[in-house]
Amino acid sequence: HQPSRPYILAEHEVASLLKATATLEPTFGSPLRREVFRLGLVLLYTAGLRRRELLRLKIGDYDPAERTLLIRVSKFYKSRVVALSPDAAREIEAYLAIRRRRRHGTSGEAPLLVNWWGSTPTAGRAYSGPGFAHGLRQLLQNAKVRTPAGRLPRVHDFRHSFAVHALVRWYRAGADVQAKLPFLAAYMGHVSIASTQHYLPFVESLAVSASERFARHFAALVVPQVGATS
Repeated sequence: HQPSRPYILAEHEVASLLKATATLEPTFGSPLRREVFRLGLVLLYTAGLRRRELLRLKIGDYDPAERTLLIRVSKFYKSRVVALSPDAAREIEAYLAIRRRRRHGTSGEAPLLVNWWGSTPTAGRAYSGPGFAHGLRQLLQNAKVRTPAGRLPRVHDFRHSFAVHALVRWYRAGADVQAKLPFLAAYMGHVSIASTQHYLPFVESLAVSASERFARHFAALVVPQVGATS
């Protein structure tokens, strides 16, 4: 089986998608549809979550004091604690404030991304995988985000984008990328670095960053020989 080549979303494309969440119409069962998809996009892109991990989150999995998310028994039967960026934590806080204001199930056992509201504080149903993917496709169409081949990016492409953008930031900061790969593997819930490498295709942005870093450190050593011909 030949895996599909991932599409790495650019930062401006993610920004367009976040803006496009305002175009989603609320429904009777999901009055916070816009807010739900905005938060979902933020967590996919900034925390590199799998779709299943995102949709299984409960409100109690968020620790506001530590600004972390508890990912329960995910792939490979592993649980982990994911540290959030300050922006991602603020997005969760803003989302939960709206839920409290509208009295939409804020108990610890309530699903974080709810598609249907019940009549009690703990009632509610999380988005299904197909349901979330359908809403994301609508967002991608509204924001006019497509791959060079003209297809819509997949939910999993956000996870690829998270990993590749992390590697690019390390290259640009001059960090020891090889030494940091185990940390990225643990953060993403992989069993080994080999699994992480699957999410780090050598795309053009990485090649450019690697070339720039090489030039900064070793350009002075690359001296053309006199009389050399091409």
